[in-house]
Amino acid sequence: MSPATSAVLEDRAIVAHAGALGYGISPRQQRRRAALAITLTELDPREVVEGVLLENGQFQAPDPIPVGAMREQCPYCEGVALQLVLRRQHVKRSHLFCEHCTRCYDARCEGGYSILGIV
Repeated sequence: MSPATSAVLEDRAIVAHAGALGYGISPRQQRRRAALAITLTELDPREVVEGVLLENGQFQAPDPIPVGAMREQCPYCEGVALQLVLRRQHVKRSHLFCEHCTRCYDARCEGGYSILGIV
């Protein structure tokens, strides 16, 4: 049973039990959150991953280990979901990564602060 199903059944049981005892308890209100408006900001890979700048000007770094695909898509690669990369090993800060074009992004909310700063 999923947590959502369990919570619904629990609410129904509480209301039914309270009703039997003569208490008027209304069920919990559902919290519906609107999708958060996110702005993607492209980051310099040298700021997010430890690596080496080669003589030809290219930056070489170990492949990041993503933890999962996000709903956000790369602005340059049509239909490619960005991958979440967390801070560990050679990663300096959490970021979103496009495996197709290898660009790195930060996700910022309406207030301008980084959503990934808490990860």
